Amino acid sequence: MPRLRVRELAENKGFSISHLQRRADISMGTARRYWYNTKDGKTEGLPLEELNLPVLKALADVLGVSVRDLLADEDRVSLRAAAA
Repeated sequence: MPRLRVRELAENKGFSISHLQRRADISMGTARRYWYNTKDGKTEGLPLEELNLPVLKALADVLGVSVRDLLADEDRVSLRAAAA
């Protein structure tokens, strides 16, 4: 599963997890999963296995980036190569 940059991008813009959660209008559990890239939303845990496109879009909109920007650089290259 691709690694998300939600936390990195949010912190660079001065967002806390709770501020991001409220602005994106998602549950705190969902915010924690995407923030920590973990299945259970804990700081350390199994990697996030499923992504929800509407959630990614909401997060990207709040952060002022594209959904693609939420993916780590190495994962964007891997996804491009897989699509070719």
